[in-house]
Amino acid sequence: MGITIDKVDDALPISVIVPLDPKRRHFFENFVLPLIEANNPAEIIVNDNKGGAPEKRNAGFDKSTQEYVFFCDDDILLPADHLEKLLKALSIPSQTPIGFSYSGYHGIVMHPATHPMRGNFQISTRDFNPTALKQGNYISTMSLIRRNYFPRFDESLKRLQDWDIWLTMLKNGLHGVAVHNNEFYAYYLDEGITSNTNNEREGIINIVNKHKLGSW
Repeated sequence: MGITIDKVDDALPISVIVPLDPKRRHFFENFVLPLIEANNPAEIIVNDNKGGAPEKRNAGFDKSTQEYVFFCDDDILLPADHLEKLLKALSIPSQTPIGFSYSGYHGIVMHPATHPMRGNFQISTRDFNPTALKQGNYISTMSLIRRNYFPRFDESLKRLQDWDIWLTMLKNGLHGVAVHNNEFYAYYLDEGITSNTNNEREGIINIVNKHKLGSW
């Protein structure tokens, strides 16, 4: 166990940070990692220490050096040019400071009988809308973030840590930019963080209270 760091010269200025569950190491090393490498990031940081995903992501971030960070779960299959498209979107001039870029994804559920989604699903790429974001999260953790704007994951939250990140950045005056036709595939190999053992209603209440969404 530990944090491993692979660096590549003449690559995209991106640190890809992976919170690896050792139970999924075979899937990650044989399917996920080759596609990350094909995206040509300058740095790949894999954290398989004990602890929750937010804790592993923050620890990986502390080891990162690149201008942009991309938190990639260990069950994600990326198109070969996924990161390049996200990076290009962040270079487009905008009147509002842009803190991150994102795309939708296809969810592939391997055990529909025990997964709350009960089957495969798709999260469409939606243009950034602050009002909609306050009503519910539609942006994946797998988004490209400018490191100087990253507020860190709240390790006290059991669910919806990604929603918390985007709301925090919004409160700091930052917007995101959607990249269409750039969807990735998320393979739900087990129940994972979205399982019924992690109460969704409680998670939403925690986010609403933390960000005082009713008073925005």
